[in-house]
Formats: sequence, structure tokens, C-alpha cells
Amino acid sequence: TVRELEHFYRKLYENDSIQFPTQYPSGCLLGCVAVKDCLPQEEYRKQHPNGESDSPFVFVCEEPQELPIRFPVKGDHKIYMLDSKIHQAAVKALQRLAKQNKQLED
Repeated sequence: TVRELEHFYRKLYENDSIQFPTQYPSGCLLGCVAVKDCLPQEEYRKQHPNGESDSPFVFVCEEPQELPIRFPVKGDHKIYMLDSKIHQAAVKALQRLAKQNKQLED
């Protein structure tokens, strides 16, 4: 499956030199995104004709942020409530990372 997806993205972006991760963690919280929209498939196809999702409804996301720590989570691959302690720890980790990045910029 991983090889098939990597091949898909190489063809989609017409780039044989895309660097993919050496590992694909599972069972953990990797980061967060800002959900900008949720579109039905028909509208998604109009707005994103080369889009890759074939789900009935598609989340349009921006601003991905990778967590510096991988928090283990148990849940379904669909939408579910995140444990509040994991959420609080993830928010604090992202805040620390943002503060460090700001200090490096200054």
C-alpha cells in the first residue's frame, strides 16, 4: 500500500525525486491542521479537479503542524473525540515549538 501511494504521488506531481519518509508512524497523533472547509464530492471536484479524494465529503485543510512528540492514541480512522490530556499535551508541545521557532527568527 505504501509503495502504491508513493507511486501515485510521484505521478500526480510528475516528480520522481520526491523524498518520502523512511517510516510511517501509526497509532499516534502526528500533528494538527486547520480545517478550512468541508465539501461534498461534487463541489470538491469543481474546486479541485485534480484532487485525490473520492470520499463523499472532503475536508479541505491548511497550515499543517507536525508535533515534536508522538503521542500514542487509540481511536478509529474516522472523526472521534481526542482524550483531553493528550489534547492539552499536544497544544503545549505546539506552543513550545512555536516559541522556539520565533526565538530562532528573532
